[in-house]
Amino acid sequence: MLMKYDVVIVGGGPGGLHCGRILAENGVRVLILERNRVIGKKVCAGGITWKGLMDRVPPVLLERSFFFQNINTIRQNVRISSQNPIVATLNRIKLGRFMAEKAMADGAEIISGARVTRVADTSITFQRERKAHQVSFDYLVGADGGTSKVRSALGLAVERCGVGINYTVAAPLEDMEWNFDSTAIGSGYTWIFPHADSVSIGGYAGNDACRVTQLNDYILRWTAAKKIDLSNTQPQAEKISCDYRGWKFGNRFLVGDAAGLASPLTGEGIFPAFVSAEAAAHTIIDRDHQPRALQLVLEKHRKHALMQQLADRHNWVAFFLSELSALLLRYRLLPFSAFEMA
Repeated sequence: MLMKYDVVIVGGGPGGLHCGRILAENGVRVLILERNRVIGKKVCAGGITWKGLMDRVPPVLLERSFFFQNINTIRQNVRISSQNPIVATLNRIKLGRFMAEKAMADGAEIISGARVTRVADTSITFQRERKAHQVSFDYLVGADGGTSKVRSALGLAVERCGVGINYTVAAPLEDMEWNFDSTAIGSGYTWIFPHADSVSIGGYAGNDACRVTQLNDYILRWTAAKKIDLSNTQPQAEKISCDYRGWKFGNRFLVGDAAGLASPLTGEGIFPAFVSAEAAAHTIIDRDHQPRALQLVLEKHRKHALMQQLADRHNWVAFFLSELSALLLRYRLLPFSAFEMA
């Protein structure tokens, strides 16, 4: 028998779970399909900002909060501070588990280990434990990341994307650090994000000029110079879509990375996923809903895309922009939030 749902959401990340919870608590029958066995697993530094998500995430999930940020460029070492935490770190699996429990408590159904194989006009087919299953829907939400099956079914290619590489290590590091080296990775950057009992070390590049191997080679050289040994640690890499082409297509919606809403400049994606999830859910509930918060995110996305395109014209442009930004941050002429999606 073909199971029928009001809404099927493909993807059990922050966007899909948040969308599902809103719908379920408003009496909508919703099914969330997650391809991974473990909810929340994703290549991510696990950083959230004060202006963006800290007020939306329970304090118990925050592992470390940072009132200082170290920003290093070729010519400068800048340390900025704030009265409120600028960035906090969290564990994505713990966040996913928390959000999944909340969504299910409100009535959402979640199936993990479900690999979508076909998206039709009013139904979706997925494989689980070598068995094919089919469900029908009135509305479909794609929250399934940069390789979204729902986006692909809409005929939308992904032409603009960045790449993120992450190592998780046990290291006695206390400070959060951002590093910019335009001579090696153009407009990209590398990071050190301390968590409760581990450290996320990695990098992001939002342009085709910096390949995965080039970015990874730089991370290894950079960490070796800092006496951090990554030789016994396996890196994880993931493409991050920033190719936005819309979020609402009739009875289908795209959320977060599936919509290409990650920042082209920094790769930040959790906050845009939350906001676009709210826009999709409330529009399904009320067709006259005006997603004002999403419009603000789209404006930030356009600004970040412009900055990234300027920086990618030549390494000297990336050098100038990184040095100017660090200088303005040093003298508090530019807020750190200028680089956030919130």
